[in-house]
Amino acid sequence: MIKPELMRKKSLLFYLSFLILSSSLFAQTPIDTVTFRFIPDASTFKVRCMAQKIIGTDTTDFEIADTVGAAYTFDWGGTKEPNKDGLFFATYEFTDTGNYNFTLSVVEKSTSKTYTVTRNFDIRDIIRVPNVFTPNFDGVNDLFIVNSNGLRTLEISIYSRSGTLVYESKAPIIVWDGRNQAGKIVSQGVYYYILTTDDPAIESMKGFIHVFYDDEDIKN
Repeated sequence: MIKPELMRKKSLLFYLSFLILSSSLFAQTPIDTVTFRFIPDASTFKVRCMAQKIIGTDTTDFEIADTVGAAYTFDWGGTKEPNKDGLFFATYEFTDTGNYNFTLSVVEKSTSKTYTVTRNFDIRDIIRVPNVFTPNFDGVNDLFIVNSNGLRTLEISIYSRSGTLVYESKAPIIVWDGRNQAGKIVSQGVYYYILTTDDPAIESMKGFIHVFYDDEDIKN
């Protein structure tokens, strides 16, 4: 019977051997250059940057395994410093829209080379408008909610197919429960909306909303 202490030592030895082997494997495949991709946040003026390695015609994300033995080290910068540095990804947070500069430097331990890339990215209000909701008070999709960063004022006007204004609101986040200006749930059907913001750089949005429900569920 193998003693627990011996088992722990063997497990540790195996883990260390794996790390050393992994580090050696990465060192045998030098990269050609680096880049990074942007992952914008729909609810705030945040953007996440993910470092990528380019080998030949292949572009792939860096992973935790690439940092074993400091095979690659990362330094992010730009118009603004990220919330946390030194990782293969970084998160930047801004207070306003605009075109911002992002930089990444990656040091490859096996070759002592430093790869640097600079990119620009537009931080914009991301506005999400649903096209259907069911105001039947069942707790599922009961509200028409226009999601945005919440830092800009939104203004919406909703019309029936005959052109009658049934709802309007001006707020950072639009929430409509399906009631018209008289406080009654609107009839089922298709409605037309016009959405604007207080930012002249953002064009007005227009589209259709489909309202569905079972008449028996509605109690005005």
